[in-house]
Amino acid sequence: MSNNKKNTGNKNTLLLVTAAVVAVLAVVVVFLNPGVQKDTTKLVATKADDNNNKETESTTENTSEIADARGFSVNEDGDVVIQIADITDQASFYEYDADGTAVGLFAVKASDGTIRTALNTCQVCNGSPYAYFEQNADKVQCQNCGNMFNLDMIEQERGGCNPVPISDGEKIAEDNEIIIPASYLNENAQYFKNWKKF
Repeated sequence: MSNNKKNTGNKNTLLLVTAAVVAVLAVVVVFLNPGVQKDTTKLVATKADDNNNKETESTTENTSEIADARGFSVNEDGDVVIQIADITDQASFYEYDADGTAVGLFAVKASDGTIRTALNTCQVCNGSPYAYFEQNADKVQCQNCGNMFNLDMIEQERGGCNPVPISDGEKIAEDNEIIIPASYLNENAQYFKNWKKF
């Protein structure tokens, strides 16, 4: 009788160990499968979700589809066009393809109701892949050095680790939209050579 219990106990232990090994292998296969990884070469526009403060992401090769979803488009001259009505106090982050280099930029509504625009990098950290900003409440934070900047300061200061402002002379602000010329984005593509290349 005791041999029977011992055999049953050994079988149960063996089954548990086998199940655990299979589960671990399944997790490893899912995370290491290259077919599951995202294609990061496409144009991306993101906007923080107002309800749960998480970012949602939309990818497409056709910029006009992004315009429908995010208020971001590229006109016939290749300029970025942002619809003012779509900009809130939750920053809209965009990536523009400047001849194969992803140039990051964002737009956000400041507390005074004005729309602020900036390149999504800074003069100090721009050589780092982590030289980009993410929103944290009413501030943006550099992911390289950790410095935080109030949304009301966006586009007000130049230099240092704050986001590089896209000032009035570098964009065209109209009643319903903001146009950021392709020439400006292409000139500043040099700041993004290592950007988000982890």
